[in-house]
Amino acid sequence: MSVKVNGLDKALADLDKKGDKVIAAVKEKISDVATDIEIQAGAAAPSSYRIGDYVKDLKFIRQKINKDFFENGLLCKVGLDVPSQGEQWEAWMEFGTGLSAQQILSGAQYTPEIRAQARNFFRNGKGRIIGQPYLFPAFFRNTANLVQEMEKEINDKIK
Repeated sequence: MSVKVNGLDKALADLDKKGDKVIAAVKEKISDVATDIEIQAGAAAPSSYRIGDYVKDLKFIRQKINKDFFENGLLCKVGLDVPSQGEQWEAWMEFGTGLSAQQILSGAQYTPEIRAQARNFFRNGKGRIIGQPYLFPAFFRNTANLVQEMEKEINDKIK
């Protein structure tokens, strides 16, 4: 026995079309947020750091900030590569060293995952480089309402 539902095929086709619209909207939102993080982090990245009379050129930091997309555009990572040894200015300026790192990372917005990432650059805890966070503040600003913004995008597309 079979039952025929009039309009089922059209309803399923409409749902497929809306599903594509929803996925496209989500991808666009992720891309927009990632681009905003990349731009804002680059603008906030320090260009130099003074140590006594010596000025360290740090313009390379903003040039290294990039975004990579995964999962067909549904996942994006914004960041930069930090050398595994030697000078790690990218991390030192983001997290600071010594007391500066302790102060920066004690902020409520810094999750255990971020603190664990910062620990990768820990040396002896006596550093005196004062951090000038540039990447995570851009991340926090641009993702604060991301879930609500995504829900709105999805609801707009399924109407």
